[in-house]
Parts: sequence; structure tokens; C-alpha cells
Amino acid sequence: MLLIADEVMTGWGRTGEWFAVNHWGIVPDILTTAKGVTAAYLPLGVTAVSTEVAAHFDDHVLPHGHTYEGHPVSLAAAVAAIREYRANDLISRARRLGPRLGEQLRQLQVTHPSVGDVRGIGLFWAIELTKDRGRRLPFNTRKEKAAGQPLVVNVVVAEALRHGVSVVGWINHLIIAPPLIVTEAELAEGVAGLDEALKVSDDLVTARD
Repeated sequence: MLLIADEVMTGWGRTGEWFAVNHWGIVPDILTTAKGVTAAYLPLGVTAVSTEVAAHFDDHVLPHGHTYEGHPVSLAAAVAAIREYRANDLISRARRLGPRLGEQLRQLQVTHPSVGDVRGIGLFWAIELTKDRGRRLPFNTRKEKAAGQPLVVNVVVAEALRHGVSVVGWINHLIIAPPLIVTEAELAEGVAGLDEALKVSDDLVTARD
């Protein structure tokens, strides 16, 4: 059985390691990644394989191609991004700031009844919304999103924007993923904005009661 690690979102320092699997000493057979490899300045996807997997294709040819495969400008951006990660020690920085961000986000869980769970590592966190914390009931489901129904998380995202904070909402979660160069003051400012925005979902918990 091959172990494939999808590090598209979690790679390149996001979790406080170059790749999330490093936290657990795991060496996958195949690793896929993108986004952070160029710091998102240019599109680039990367697939890395073990020596054993690569050797299989010496005798089992897999003919394929992509329109922009090996684009020199995107590859140059990747080299430049990796150079900056190292020069500014951004991987260690994400690892150091992660617990501080987590502590601030968990405080929101204490003060906001609409926060069901807070989880994450490094500078990659999620806030799960709930209409009933005791039963861990979500405000909305994947089925409701597919049906185009209004989502509470989108209302919270809009309110956060009013307070100067850009955050991604997904079905029933807020995804917290600040840039690796974020300062502690900026983290505190962002969490303060979320603190205000979550009052909107808190009101809906009260209304349902």
C-alpha cells in the first residue's frame, strides 16, 4: 500500500515544519504540494516520490504532459520563495507563533457559545461553529452548501471583514491561516476582529434557544 501525503495546503512551513508529515516522522511514498512552494506568487504544483516509486517507471512508462509543465518563471519563483523561507527562518517562526495563536483562539471558544471546537498547529487553525455546543451540532452542513442555502459562516466572514479581518469560511468552519511573516501584534488584531465577528453567530445560538 502506498502512502500519499496531500501537502497542498499544509506544506512549506504552514504548520511549523517544512511539511506536516515531519511532525510525526512520517516519510510518504508520494507527496503532493503547491501553493506555498512559490508563496502563491505564481501557480506551481509539485509531486515528489520515493526512489522505489520512481524506479517503477523506469520499466513502466507513464506518458503524460501538462501545458505549463516546468515553466521557468514559476520554477524561479519556487527557488526564490524557498530562499526567503530559509533567510527569514519562517518555518521556525510559524512553529513558535503557533501555540500563541492557538491560545488566543481557544480563548474565543471559552467566551463564545457558537464556537464548538478550535484545532490546529503552527499557523494553520480552524474554528468550528455550532448551534448547540453540548451536542456539537453544526449551523450548516455540506448538503445545505450544495443546495445553495445561506450559511452562517458566510455571515461571520462578512462581519469579520467589517472589522478589517480577512478569513476563509468553509461550510461550518473558519480557516485561520495568516501569512508566515505575520507579527504578534497583527495576530492579536486579527483575533480581536474574530472576537467581534463571532457575536453574530452567538446571537443565532441565543435565538435558537
